[in-house]
Amino acid sequence: MNLIDIHSHLLPGVDDSKLGRFSVSKMMRAYASAGIGCVCFTPHINDPYVNTKMDMIERTFEKVAKKAEKEGIRAVLGCELYIRESPEPQKIYPLLGKYVLCETNVDFAPAGYLDSLRRLKDKGYEIIIAHVERYNWLSADSEMFSVMTGELGCLIQVNARAVGSERAQSYCRKGAVDFIASDNHGNFDYPALLLEKIVGNPRVYQKMSRFAQNIN
Repeated sequence: MNLIDIHSHLLPGVDDSKLGRFSVSKMMRAYASAGIGCVCFTPHINDPYVNTKMDMIERTFEKVAKKAEKEGIRAVLGCELYIRESPEPQKIYPLLGKYVLCETNVDFAPAGYLDSLRRLKDKGYEIIIAHVERYNWLSADSEMFSVMTGELGCLIQVNARAVGSERAQSYCRKGAVDFIASDNHGNFDYPALLLEKIVGNPRVYQKMSRFAQNIN
């Protein structure tokens, strides 16, 4: 089984990751044991609540990627881009040069939110909406969501530990969920939990399997 975790915060010392640098190999072994062969490292960017050390991202990832490779894990660098009114970030790290994981305020959509997503699309990026179940201003039946998934073609991610919630299930029942991810900040139990939730949702499992095959 070769699955992917598209959302994690496992670069030690870079953002709000709780993983220490001496624990990286142990974490990668946990992913390998769960049958997850690719881990995307997505540090926060442009988040007003997280102090991300931008100058550490690339060199820390290089070190982590070497450790991941030794455990049979493919490491991919990306980011979790926080969408807000201003300022827009000068640099982002798209997954595989193409996909941008996006989050925003949980209580309200910032002014110009859809325009911000459109600008990303205009630059040639594919958008993945991170942990969609968190956004109190959004619902699976809303016009906003229809624009996001229709016109803008956004892909949708839910967190593994939230899959059973009613909000997450409303998106699952609609068939709108493309990814289940860990949003792992350093919990060694999350790879196994992620596998359990992916396998327990066959429609999402099929989508993720195809995605993993296409990027290999």
